[in-house]
Amino acid sequence: MARRLPPLNSLKSFEAAGRLLSFTAAARELNVTQAAISHQIKVIESYLGVALFDRYPRRLALTEQGKLLLPEVTEAFDRVSAAVTGLGTQAYSSKVSVRLGPSFAARWLSPRLKYFWLQYPEIDLSLFHVANAPTDFEREDIDLAVTYGDGHWPGVVAERLLALDFFPVCSPAFLHNDKPLTDIDNLRYYTLLHDADYDCWRDWLQLAGIDGIRPEKGNIIDDTNVLIQAAIDGQGIALGSTAFVQDLLESGRLVRPFDITLENELAYYVVCPESHLQNPAVSAFKQWLLSLAENQ
Repeated sequence: MARRLPPLNSLKSFEAAGRLLSFTAAARELNVTQAAISHQIKVIESYLGVALFDRYPRRLALTEQGKLLLPEVTEAFDRVSAAVTGLGTQAYSSKVSVRLGPSFAARWLSPRLKYFWLQYPEIDLSLFHVANAPTDFEREDIDLAVTYGDGHWPGVVAERLLALDFFPVCSPAFLHNDKPLTDIDNLRYYTLLHDADYDCWRDWLQLAGIDGIRPEKGNIIDDTNVLIQAAIDGQGIALGSTAFVQDLLESGRLVRPFDITLENELAYYVVCPESHLQNPAVSAFKQWLLSLAENQ
């Protein structure tokens, strides 16, 4: 049997006006003019053949027929709204398992995660912090990874996310002691702090044209978070990256004694099998990461 439905715009105007008991407030809520609301109310009253409002000089009241109709219409609109909202968010109602290097997670991603959760409150993230080794997606229950390397890994889609630059950082005290680092030649008197291996310092010293310093001298700290803290504590001089130490430079906890910057061909990549991107939640998180990096 065909449904008997009044004009939906008129019904919507009635519901807003009846709920708010004001044509003016209803017009404001629906972003139309007061005259438009008044016209739509006349349309639905004519359609139904009954008066829905008693109009007084300074107030509006529902008639008995209006009081009967309003809760039914409000409930119907609420149910439609809930159904439409459910359809719109259903694609993102899932969990996403993400594998990250600890330094990237702590220094770059963690301060920004609140913006993702504000934009996608329906997506639950499970973040696993491990070393920057490639993820075995066939054996591990991981949807997406952020991996440091050259971007060439078989069986996955890898998109460049974040490149790192390297430059010396140290405690501000090192600028004012008896061997101040305002002079680059005084670098030889300080302990070099290495992350994972000696290669980065070797390349930086070569770029700077500094002789007489063995890059193999110093301590290896295979955790960038600990390495940065050691530099803050005055344990030596580390090579920092803008992405990881900019806030510390701005706060003055670290200083950059020299302007020479080593650019690196390696970078952080967003990595996953192409099939994983069929999950809208995985795709949403990936695109959010890439857009964040583009706008920083």
